[in-house]
Amino acid sequence: MQAVIRLFREARRRKVFRTGALYVVGAWLVLQVANVVFPGFDIPDAAIRGLLWAAVAGFPVALAFGWLFEISPGGIRRTAPLGAGETAEPRALGRSDYLILAAFAAIAVVLVYRAAQDIRETPKDGAAAGEPAGEGTARLPNSIAVLPFANISNDPDNEYFCDGISEEILDRLSRAAGLNVIGRTSSFAFKGSDYGIERISALLGVRYVLQGSVRKTGDQLRVSAQLLDAGGVQVWSESFDRQLENVFEIQSEIAGAVANTVASQVVPETDVGHEPDLEAYEHYLTGRTLLHRRDSYRAREELQRAVEIDPQFAEAHAELAIAQALDEIPEPMDRARASVQRALQLKPRLLRARAAEGFLLMNGDPRDPAGAERVLREVLDQDPNMSDALNWLQGAVREQGRDDEARAILERAAVLDPLHPSIVANLAGQLYEDGEVDRAKRLLERQLEQPRPGFMVYRELAGIYQASGRLVEVNALAKREALSLAGGPDFALVLSYALLGDYASAEAWNTRALREFPDLPGPRIMAIGMQTAQGRYENVGRQMRALFGDLRAPPAGVPIGEQVISGALLARAGEYSAAITFLEPLVDPGSPAGAYADEFWFNGLHALAWAYRHTGADDKAARLLASAARLCDDERAAGRLRDGLKLHKCAETELLLRHTDRALAGFEGAVAAGWRNYYHRQNDPYWAAVQDRPAYRALIEKVKADIDRQRAEVQRIDAREDFAAKVDAARAGRAGVESGK
Repeated sequence: MQAVIRLFREARRRKVFRTGALYVVGAWLVLQVANVVFPGFDIPDAAIRGLLWAAVAGFPVALAFGWLFEISPGGIRRTAPLGAGETAEPRALGRSDYLILAAFAAIAVVLVYRAAQDIRETPKDGAAAGEPAGEGTARLPNSIAVLPFANISNDPDNEYFCDGISEEILDRLSRAAGLNVIGRTSSFAFKGSDYGIERISALLGVRYVLQGSVRKTGDQLRVSAQLLDAGGVQVWSESFDRQLENVFEIQSEIAGAVANTVASQVVPETDVGHEPDLEAYEHYLTGRTLLHRRDSYRAREELQRAVEIDPQFAEAHAELAIAQALDEIPEPMDRARASVQRALQLKPRLLRARAAEGFLLMNGDPRDPAGAERVLREVLDQDPNMSDALNWLQGAVREQGRDDEARAILERAAVLDPLHPSIVANLAGQLYEDGEVDRAKRLLERQLEQPRPGFMVYRELAGIYQASGRLVEVNALAKREALSLAGGPDFALVLSYALLGDYASAEAWNTRALREFPDLPGPRIMAIGMQTAQGRYENVGRQMRALFGDLRAPPAGVPIGEQVISGALLARAGEYSAAITFLEPLVDPGSPAGAYADEFWFNGLHALAWAYRHTGADDKAARLLASAARLCDDERAAGRLRDGLKLHKCAETELLLRHTDRALAGFEGAVAAGWRNYYHRQNDPYWAAVQDRPAYRALIEKVKADIDRQRAEVQRIDAREDFAAKVDAARAGRAGVESGK
């Protein structure tokens, strides 16, 4: 005990405690300054932890320095020990003291260097580790993602109910001031996955993650929720035991608790309005889940059932309107307007209904982008986190010619909902148009890291590969899509084999689609398209009549894309009147096809011009082709006419204008850029006028040789695996998961 007392007194005499206290105060001040300054320089919070650990490691070094030395007005002096035959006064430094001080300095340099390295190497909040910054993963302050709550009940039918708990919490959090809430599509992408919180937060670029569970036993409900930071550390947790009929109150209570934890200011959500019938509510939740997957047909069925059970359910009317509008065909669009009107009658301030109103203005006939912009901006003023509204707004702004502003809006949407397939595909398409091809590919390829990317991501990336002639990659991506989505007609796989000229494989996959989806027109249209690609035009009219009727009116209930493809096939087959009937309502620069799909618009425009030419309407044909030529000139002037597909379309425009030499020059540029659609177009009557020209034949042979080489590579891959069996297994697994819900 006496030894401890002597040690304590000696430490006090040597001013070790004062040195330690000064070090702690100094370190605290440095950390406080870092906490204030770092965010202004976009240095992440994780860097502050590096400083903290450096300060902790330096504390014993500071104590050792305080024991051996003291800082006096005369500089650093050695503290003399008592009882060693020396004066207790500080003495001048000797050679050994300088060596000790040099060692202290070296240790300090190492600690500072390591802290600086931690700061430098810590990923910016604008990007997840290992990912490029500024591509839809910017980490926002006070940002949160709400994961789908887990169903721990014995009843698998509660799955959609659990999703609804999460979704309603997310909706309420979206209205909290100071919170940036990641969109539902991105948050729910991890449902059923084994991804950890750190990986999820990195992919979403988010600071906090809310997860939880729901147990329902009879009419008793227990909802457990926990808030985790980006590193998976729990910030807050709580459980709520309630009667089932109070579920809406529970949702608000949890949302409020989380918002108070994460944000400094919260907009109270006290009026939940009409509480729907619980059976209608479950149909509504199912419909919303299907809608986010873009399964609009089944979504409409569920949402229609919800409003039939509870006609006062405004939210269900609003979602039904969006599901009806997504098909962009006349009959559902009319019904969508009625659904929006009904939702707004029931709840005039329902933001989702107002957003649906803006979406309909964008896609109506006539289109009203200015009106859509006005409505969507009003919605976003009240709910700046509604990523769908941002996505629709950028379309309205772009259609008014404000491309830079539209891109900025789209970038914002991608930050809030970084895994939303439509937003990501739109942003990647814009990057590609602006010449940022590598960034567009990285953005899309990074989406493949999530458990189940949307089909739009696959299609956009496949389009980039196809435009540069990388058909092996197109096929590989189509296979990955078939395994990932495991439930559709696998059109991408059919097209990928057809591009390679492997019609046996293409037709085998399309036969599966015909068998599994007999009510869909798509597989039958695709079968006709493969026949015409191989030069068999004679039965097109008969097959189209079997599919659509007498062809004297546009087909009802068929999406625009399939109508355009059908019209183009009819024109090439010599069914000119039917082609005109199909295409005239659609092929217009102001039509939805013209606004959203240049390739569809070109296909339809060329087919309609071809049909006009063969029915004596040369003036109409000339006007259409002149509009296409202007678009090509504009794209060329803007530096956006680069890829093989676009260059081919513009060359085809020149061909139909009978500018043969310019058409061949353009075709040569298309081949050089990667045009490899030879097997789609080898029997195309448009190009029959030049097929005997040596220059054309030389280019065609070059293209064919490259495609055949790529087909052989794919066939070698296919020989090593039974891909059809893999798809069957994936579908069986998916069906088992969904039947267990």
